[in-house]
Amino acid sequence: MNRLIKSIFTLRLVSAGCLLLAGGMFLSGCNNMGDEPEEYDEFPAGFLMYDVNNQWNKDAYQYSFDRAKSVGLIGAWAGSHDMVKANQDQSGRDLVNNGAKVLAVCPENISLEFLRSLEIPVVMFDSRVEGFQEDCFVGYDYTEAAGKAAEFIAARIPSAPCKVLAFTIKSDRRTAERAEMFRKKMAQSAPEAEVVVKEFDMYSDDDRNNEVKMSILQQLVDSEDIVAIYANDDDMAYFVYRAIDGSVDRDKISGRVKAVFGCGGSNRMHDVIKNSSLTGVEFATIECNPNIAETLTDVMVDALRFGKFSQSTVMFYPGKVIDKSNASPQ
Repeated sequence: MNRLIKSIFTLRLVSAGCLLLAGGMFLSGCNNMGDEPEEYDEFPAGFLMYDVNNQWNKDAYQYSFDRAKSVGLIGAWAGSHDMVKANQDQSGRDLVNNGAKVLAVCPENISLEFLRSLEIPVVMFDSRVEGFQEDCFVGYDYTEAAGKAAEFIAARIPSAPCKVLAFTIKSDRRTAERAEMFRKKMAQSAPEAEVVVKEFDMYSDDDRNNEVKMSILQQLVDSEDIVAIYANDDDMAYFVYRAIDGSVDRDKISGRVKAVFGCGGSNRMHDVIKNSSLTGVEFATIECNPNIAETLTDVMVDALRFGKFSQSTVMFYPGKVIDKSNASPQ
């Protein structure tokens, strides 16, 4: 494995489709088999990113890869379909031991101890690890997203005591952080509403066994005072739609639940927002532009070529609310 990773740092990135699966890791950066690498100055970098769970992650992963290729950045990507379940420390050590001089981390299940052991610049992507001060942060402004979700929901629910569900994912600490942001924003926008948090274990992005949909439906049936949902994730928002739409209590629930707000701007959420037949329920999401992964790559290039970050060390990207007025179904 170490020899394999090391070889990646001596090859030019050529194709986002050139993925080598080995030892449970996706290692991107192979050349056309048998070709000799071109001459160039090496700028080795390591990316700990995952490309699963929802379309935004996949798109961001692809953008970072394509951007690195376009600017001539030599690097290795470590990620797998089980990355959010596994400890990333060893993947990070492999990248560093094989020459990475800067590390980009999407911090799912990575330890504070490992991060503090690093002597190279670290760029955190889209989340932080408590107790660690990264050299640069590039991410989406989830505080703004939570505020916009609260505004959207507050404008559609009654000004009376009621409940709003907020979904979180056990394996993704960011969703818990976003739910807390949402709770604080709702306290300002709709103080009569109680935010109730429901945590889910890891799920597949298609929920083929319908486990998540059935759990969502049970929540809506058991608590008749639930009037809105902050899904906190576009997959979850889509599952809410499917759960209600397929229920024998469809009309009863859709007559009570006034708003469902996701996060990500996925294609299928655009379609739900525009074409949902659930009378009375308004769907919306906030679009996180995956191009922020291009910025992630650019700041790594700066650190490698110039030994410093030429841009601000903290970069937040705002989002755009997508509702029925501007959704573009595909």
